[in-house]
Amino acid sequence: MDVHEPYCGTPPAVASASEEAAAFEGPFAECVLCREPTEYPESVKGAPLCPVCAWQEAQRSACSG
Repeated sequence: MDVHEPYCGTPPAVASASEEAAAFEGPFAECVLCREPTEYPESVKGAPLCPVCAWQEAQRSACSG
């Protein structure tokens, strides 16, 4: 296995510069789990998570060895 290959599959998509710039303009979307503000604008589609809930969700779905 190449050391640069991700262990659990493909890495998440990288946001474009315009999406990142839009993310720093408010108002921010609420996290669907804890209702805290996220790093995403309210116009984002899907189920945005705050950094804490995103980290916890990643821990739950991480590969077990």
